[in-house]
Formats: sequence, C-alpha cells, structure tokens
Amino acid sequence: MNGYVLLFVGLALSLSAAAALAQRAPVSLWPVDPLEKVFRDTLPPAQAEGSIRIRCARNEIESGQFAIRAGLALERVQVKISPLRHVTEAAFLSEEQIRWRMVGFVPVRKNSPDTPDSELLRKAPFQAPDPLLEDRSFGLKPGQTQPIWLTVSIPERAIPGEYRGTVTVDTPRGQAEVPIEVSVYPFALPNARHLFVTNWFNLQAIARAHSVDLWSEEFWQALGRYAQNMAAHRQNVVLTPLSLVAVYREEDGRLAFDFSRFDRYVRLFEKAGAAQRIELSHLGGFGEGGWASKTIQLHPLSAVERKTGETLALPPQESLPPFLKAVEQHLAQNGWLEKSCIHVTDEPAEHNRLSWLEASRFIRQAAPRLKQIDAIETTGFGRSLDVWVPKLNHLNHWLEEYQAAEADGAELWFYTCCHPTGYYPNRFTDYSLVKTRLLHWLNWRYNLTGYLHWGLNFWTANPFDDLNDTALPPGDSFIIYPGSAGPLDSIRWEAMRDGLEDFEYLWLLQDAFASAVKKLGNPSLPARARSDELCRLLVHSITDYERDPARLNDIRHRIAQEIVALSALPALLVTTSPPAGSEVVSGPISLIVRGAAEPGTSVTVNGQAVDLNMSGTFSIQTWPEGGKVTVTAEKDGQKKTVEREFRVRGGKP
Repeated sequence: MNGYVLLFVGLALSLSAAAALAQRAPVSLWPVDPLEKVFRDTLPPAQAEGSIRIRCARNEIESGQFAIRAGLALERVQVKISPLRHVTEAAFLSEEQIRWRMVGFVPVRKNSPDTPDSELLRKAPFQAPDPLLEDRSFGLKPGQTQPIWLTVSIPERAIPGEYRGTVTVDTPRGQAEVPIEVSVYPFALPNARHLFVTNWFNLQAIARAHSVDLWSEEFWQALGRYAQNMAAHRQNVVLTPLSLVAVYREEDGRLAFDFSRFDRYVRLFEKAGAAQRIELSHLGGFGEGGWASKTIQLHPLSAVERKTGETLALPPQESLPPFLKAVEQHLAQNGWLEKSCIHVTDEPAEHNRLSWLEASRFIRQAAPRLKQIDAIETTGFGRSLDVWVPKLNHLNHWLEEYQAAEADGAELWFYTCCHPTGYYPNRFTDYSLVKTRLLHWLNWRYNLTGYLHWGLNFWTANPFDDLNDTALPPGDSFIIYPGSAGPLDSIRWEAMRDGLEDFEYLWLLQDAFASAVKKLGNPSLPARARSDELCRLLVHSITDYERDPARLNDIRHRIAQEIVALSALPALLVTTSPPAGSEVVSGPISLIVRGAAEPGTSVTVNGQAVDLNMSGTFSIQTWPEGGKVTVTAEKDGQKKTVEREFRVRGGKP
C-alpha cells in the first residue's frame, strides 16, 4: 500500500480492445492497488505495465492485490506464488511469508444513510467485495472478474532491498503470470504499539459460529485464534466482561469472588499480544426510555447463593462497592491495574450527563485507582472521565472542548459506529477502502491516542448474506467473518491494519526527527513537526481528505524516505510556519522557514543562501515557488535537498 504502481500486465490497449481480448483469452491478469475494490464486472485498465509492487518495512504485514478475468468458463483455478528472491543478496521471502486469498462478495441491499452519491462506491443493490475466503481453488464464469488478495509478512531481520518473484494463475485451459516485486525499507516497525485500538467482540457469536459450548476447552482454543488475529491486525485493547468474575454470597452474607476465568481470559489475550490495555465492561445503562432517558442506572450484581445455588440479582448500591474493591485489588496484585480502565455507561449525552457523573462518583469511591473510559455524546465530564472517546462527528464539532480536556490530563480517543456517515471516514462496505485506511491518520492528525468501534463480530445468522439488520449501514456490525476454525479477515480489516501501520510510520518519523534534533544540540524544533506536515498533506480536516489511493501511497512512501534520510549526512532539519501541507492564499504569500544543520554547512532556501547562527540554526522569510519550498544543505562534498509542499489558492504567489 505504500506508493504502489499497480498496473495492467501486457500491451497498452484501448479499453474496448482490452475488454475484447479478455473475452477471447482464457484468463487475463492485472495488478490492482489494494485500496481499490474490484467488482465482478471490473474490466482491465486501458494502459498499464508490468508487476505487482509492494513497499513495506521490516516487521510489517502488507497487502497487495491483483485481478483475474475469465474470457471462457474456467474450473479449478489455482494461484501459485514463487519464493521472492533478493535481487543482489542471497536472501528470499518464502512461500509462508507471502500468501494469497480469494476475495468473496457479499450483498449490499441498502446504502449507508445520509451519504451523497459521490461518497458511495455504488448504489444498492450490488455485490461488494469484502471477506477473504479459505478456498484454494475456484471457478469463473465467462466475463467474470475475481480479485485476489496478497499478504506479505516481512521478518524483523529481513535484508532491505528488492525481492522479485512470480504469481502464476493455473487453469485447465492454460497458465498466466504476473511478476511481483516487494521493496523492503531499511527500517523496522516497532513491536510496541503506539495507538490504543479496541473493537468490541461477541463471545457468544464465536461459540455459535464454531458449534462449541461457551467456556468449553474447544471454545478457549477458538478464542485464542481470534485473539491472535486481533493482535496481527494491531488491536491491543481487550474488552473484558466483568461477568467473568464469579460472585458468591456466603451464608453470613459476605461476598466472595472467583477470578479464575477472568485471569485465564486476560492471560490468553496477553499471550497473543492483544492486551496492552484491559477494558472492563459497562457497569450501568439507561433508565426507562433507553438512550433518551435522563437517568443512568447501575446494573445489579449477579451472584450465586453458596448454600442453595440460586442465582441472585443483588442491588448495585450494596454489592458493587465490595465487588469493585476486590476487582481493583486483584488487578493490582497481578500487575494489571495501571493498564486497566472501566466503563460506566455507553454513550451518555447532555440530557443524562449529570446522572452519569453521579454514577461515576459512586464507582470512583469504590475503586479510586481504576481509570474510567466511555464513548460519549457530549462534553463537560471534567476530571471524572479519564479516557474520553467522542464520536467522530462530535469531535469535529466540539474539538476545542475535547482538546481542553486533553490538556487537563485526559486521554482523548475517538470512535465510529453506525455513524457518522456521508463525508466522514468510516468502514462501511459501500464506502471506499481509503475511508477505512484514513481513520488512523486522523488519530495522528488530531493527537488522538486511541480508537474504538463496537462491532468486530456481531454476526447475523448468515453474515455472508446479511451484513446487518436493516437499521444499520452495511458492514457496521462486523469487520471479520467466521471461518471453519477461526476468523476470516475482510479487506476492510486489512485496510484498517494498514492504516495502523501508517500511524507507526508517522511515529517512526517523529522518533527519527527527535534523534536528529538531539544530535544537533537540541535546537528548538518540535519532534512532531515533519510527521504533522506530511499527515496534513493527506488529511486536511476530519471531512476533507485526499481520496486518491495514489496520493496516499505517495505520502506514505515519502514518510519512509524521510525516516531513512534523517540519518544520512549532511544533517538537516527544516520546519515552516505555517506548517507544510497548509493551504496558503495568494495576496502575496509569506512563509517563515526555520531549521538546523551542523556548523559549516552551506544552506540555501529556494536558491537563496542563508546564514547559520552559532548554534547551527537558521530562519528566513520566503514564499512557495510552484507550491513548494526547497532547502538544500552541502557539507564535506555531501548534499541533501528537502522540499516542503503547500496548497496554494488564488493564483501564483
């Protein structure tokens, strides 16, 4: 996904000629950007060249895609991928490190509401590509196109450089091939995750899908596969039901607690790498009337009478304080308290905010060291809420108030669900994959340290035929599918992971910038400056962002190049005011360029020489030429050039 040049294999043809050839040939192949959704009626492009290209870092999982179109009826179509060999070194990526999957199709019967046609891939009804299937061979009808998804897993110690191989499509009527090239950057994604991500999941749905009893050994094995899948897609926050703690009322009226199932659950997700934070389930809900109620009510505590075995619903005012005290103590004893948080009630709004605050105070008195987190529909929670998770449209409308809470010490996340729709990024099946991928560029753009969605696997009875009940946008309820032994990925789930990896690229650039600042004697240059600028080139605002996959790929490749370049000589750091990526208005335009280099370095800005002061820093007032500012540095026979790009409005500056 990083700067792909994904083009058609073969001769440059007119679109009509390409379509005619595809109808006559047994099979046609062409590379496709994995941010593009391929439909059954998608035709080969009019012009293209050569190979599937994938750019990625070490320790990264990256996606690719190509399409197959049948000119004749085909049965038993199979895909084979050769080992990918390094072009200069005795190294290769094995068949286990690059795999293919057939993209399945699911029906979209109703479009996402309140969405203009320009934001929809197609008008319903239509068949949308989404699940990644287990089939190892398949058939195609004449004139039918089938997308194939590629997943490359790069080892942490892989040799950087270019690897080449071949993808072969084998049919009873002959073979077709397309070259594949994987370029590995000379840096690795960190093992640590720098963004909290939670998708709530349904344990009962897992048990039903795999025909096992809840909490049986077979269930635990299946749950482990889901935990591994979450971790592989960079989910690191685990929703943990408090019902996992068994509660008993003794004969003398005291409460006793058994944490054995709770502990096994947490440790399973820890082992998988999906429990960087433990997210304890909600203690309360709304009163009569549901979300419209002005009242937040804490749930009764379910307990078993030790003597009779009867299940009791204990009043929350009496039972929750000892329960929460025990939970807090148990988390502390196991070293889990600092990474734990607890929900009060999902989505409180202004009409029940005061009642939420009362419930929050009650919980805080019982468990004062336990952070509180909630998805929220309003502002004004003060220091009662430790992790604020506003919905994306509310974040857009009340950004300053949420940022004030962050400045006061709160963590600030965001969430999406069945809305916002329209121009907002989200993960619906009738939206482009760019909208899903960019969710986590928003995390960087607005310094949001987490993301929440309610629906990992809230499957319908037949998730391959019914994406949601009719009240929800298509694909809102789940982003994975049930397979024969565990989860099946979707292309939306893959795009989300790739967006999370994009976030790590931005983090790595910030880290490299900070290291360069330190080496140059700590000039007063913010470490986030360049990452922020490149992010802004892609995400102008929450509803204004680049839609072209090529643009996203280009920006991501530039981030990678700059991570590498920051360690190369001569040392050069550049910031601008306003920041690069900003819209600047002619009339005339005036910018300030600031930076730092080693003493003795010759620096020019748009060809004009600038003087370094004693500390090696410089500043100059200038304007963009052709929308860009160009800075060069030369020292000891080595030269470096950097550019800063602006969106110019109103003619030439």
